[in-house]
Amino acid sequence: MSLSQRGLLLLTWLSALTARSAVLPPPVAAQFGVAVRAASLGFGGEVSYRVSDYFGVRLGGNYFRLTRTSTIKQITYDLTPRLESWIGMVDIHPFRSAFHFTGGALYDENQARMVARLNAPVTIGDQTYQPDQVGSLTGVVEYPREIAPYLGLGFTGRGRVSLVFDLGVLFSGYPKATLIGTTNLTGQAKATFDENVQKEQDKVQTDIHKEKVLKYYPLLSLGLRVGF
Repeated sequence: MSLSQRGLLLLTWLSALTARSAVLPPPVAAQFGVAVRAASLGFGGEVSYRVSDYFGVRLGGNYFRLTRTSTIKQITYDLTPRLESWIGMVDIHPFRSAFHFTGGALYDENQARMVARLNAPVTIGDQTYQPDQVGSLTGVVEYPREIAPYLGLGFTGRGRVSLVFDLGVLFSGYPKATLIGTTNLTGQAKATFDENVQKEQDKVQTDIHKEKVLKYYPLLSLGLRVGF
């Protein structure tokens, strides 16, 4: 085979390879990934796998905790929110790109613990009590539904290092408030105190149900992903 024939054959082979590459879908880059995130659910991370150009799966966890002072129904509490959750998601990439729609479910252990400050007279329910009459007033606000469905959208870059973003809604239902009070009162006075603690709990729960947004927890997440 002459040199010119070899050159013509190589040119033909390269042309065919180029044409074939033009009609084939682009390969999925960095199928496995690990990401760190800051989100409305706290700080966390996730592992992901791009099953195909159209589908991906993810599993992540989040955690955050702080203590702050808050006044609820004229009672001052040390409020300690604790965000702790696990989430599994399926991504649908309709355009075989970074953009995706997402459906999934959250295992929800988010809650807030409350401890009332009782260094001054405090009104509980329909009655005002002196500090020496109330031993403690504590409570917890948590979601009774452990599994919350999730719908959202976002993007995941296809490079080895890329930004990741998600925006969606968790259908978590309304949080439930529970208050527990202790007292050194006895007899009918204690029975009235217990009734007032229940009334205070009902007031807090009523205020929770007035806030429609609390039924749907917004999820906003931004992070950095490394692919393998």
